[in-house]
Amino acid sequence: MRKQLLNINVQLLFLLLVLFTNSSLAASPPHVIASIKPIHSILAGIMQGVGKPDLLVDGATLPWQYEPGMMQQFEIDKADLVVWTGEELEPKLNELLSHKENGQVVEVLALQALKVLPSRGEPEKRDAFFWLDTRNMLILLDILTRELIALDPSNSSSYQRNREKMLKRLIQVDRELEFGYREVSDVPVFLYQDTQQYFEQAYAMKSDGSVASPPAAPGNLAANILKLNSWLSSRKSDYCLFSEAGMEKAHLGMLTTVSDVEPIEIDSLGMKIRPGSDLYIQLIQSNFETIASCVRKLKPESQQKSADLLPDIPDARRFPEKISPRYLLMNHYGEMVSNQDFLGKYQLVYFGYTFCPDICPTSMNVISAVLKHLGEEGAAHVQPIFISVDPKRDSIEKLKEYVAYFSPQIIALTGNAEAIRRIAENFKAFYEKVPSLSGDPAYYTMDHTSSIYLLGPRGGISSPSSHSVCLQ
Repeated sequence: MRKQLLNINVQLLFLLLVLFTNSSLAASPPHVIASIKPIHSILAGIMQGVGKPDLLVDGATLPWQYEPGMMQQFEIDKADLVVWTGEELEPKLNELLSHKENGQVVEVLALQALKVLPSRGEPEKRDAFFWLDTRNMLILLDILTRELIALDPSNSSSYQRNREKMLKRLIQVDRELEFGYREVSDVPVFLYQDTQQYFEQAYAMKSDGSVASPPAAPGNLAANILKLNSWLSSRKSDYCLFSEAGMEKAHLGMLTTVSDVEPIEIDSLGMKIRPGSDLYIQLIQSNFETIASCVRKLKPESQQKSADLLPDIPDARRFPEKISPRYLLMNHYGEMVSNQDFLGKYQLVYFGYTFCPDICPTSMNVISAVLKHLGEEGAAHVQPIFISVDPKRDSIEKLKEYVAYFSPQIIALTGNAEAIRRIAENFKAFYEKVPSLSGDPAYYTMDHTSSIYLLGPRGGISSPSSHSVCLQ
């Protein structure tokens, strides 16, 4: 009897040990690796309280100079998920990941949902600095959340909860940059490294020249230096000159000798920021404030408007239930149309104006690209709408010419100022008139929401998006 009890005791202990071990293994979070800090930051936020993603490229190395050692190669090979930018930024990872047999690999620049631009220095390649448009990171947040839930469904509630927290923070910083774009515009900006194309298109900053296009400098580096040197020497000190932390800038001194302007350092790779879930927000806010601080000093005092004083705009992405997507306006054919006329179709609604220098053309090109991607049959179920927030200058003839440039399918709408104001309020869209620095009343600009509103076939709001629309 005693021996029997002992045997049962041993068996129970064994079973408990097995169950405990299996339970521990089941609860283990997936082994996740990120190539660079901005990607790592998003993953760290999603995995908060569940696990910690590994980071390959720390602040001591540039991504295009990084080469994994034997230990890192082993970790990459056994990882459940590896997220990297692409061969343009991390060339030494390309071959290694192409031979990875186990686990998932996400190449961010290959994601169709993201806005990926060609490199200005090497147009046949992709511009790798995708994260400098926060709208790309909003999309990446959702993609990586889905990847983690698929790998680790037992922690799906934690991933979803963390995603919601990060989403609110990303939306807030996106709103701050979107409505604070005057802080980085209207003053000449020169870049030693051409890293800011995504930021420029998203937030209406315009660079007037650059020298190198990282990761690889173009072959005509000397010509670029001489050209930029000539531009700068023809100016006084009414411009800003930026260079990237940790990147090669051996010839920067040639540009600083032609004027009293001191180069200012930005940190687009986050090389000086501690890795973690807060890194991306710190990076994008720090870059914005660094650029804005220089631009602000060169603007007349009357034009210096702090982002802190911007109105509290209800964000449509956070409060879709408060949006009332109704409109009744005249189209560019002189006919009155309303949102009810397009029931049964998806509507892509954008608020802009024809004199808009950067953001509007970018958004119109996005809409045009969506229509082309859908093909003739798919595009027949979509109606793009361009609502002018500048009825004073946007005549029917001008609107007709403007939208035709992007796609004959786009309908432009206008009306009196009061009608447009009410419709913008319905959509929770913001716009305001900004006087010209020259004082000429005819050359004003319009601050406005850059979101593209997606209305479903029943006419309700489906998803406001910033420069990115994904239709199933």
